[in-house]
Amino acid sequence: MKKVRITVVHTGFNRDLVDRYMTPEKAKTFGPCGYEIGESHVVGQPVQCPEGMCPWAWHDVESFVRIAAFGGKADDYVPEGAWIRSCTDAMRPVTFLIEPLGEDDED
Repeated sequence: MKKVRITVVHTGFNRDLVDRYMTPEKAKTFGPCGYEIGESHVVGQPVQCPEGMCPWAWHDVESFVRIAAFGGKADDYVPEGAWIRSCTDAMRPVTFLIEPLGEDDED
């Protein structure tokens, strides 16, 4: 099994959706997700949500982390075997690069 790095490559904030669909009180204080571009987490074994990662974002990317960990490949991404996936928070989406790193030592 390979270790997998999950790196933040893009963050967004859709103020128009916040203003339209959140209560006015909440919309005043609601802001972008706390992720910074370049922030990363490494997942080894067991494949589980890394400490400090948003559990909702983990839920959205976990299956691709598992695919990368067990050697699955996507043909069209760089680096080889990587995927670009986003959390599904429409008001403040975060996009991640999911990339395999190398074989775990299991001796």
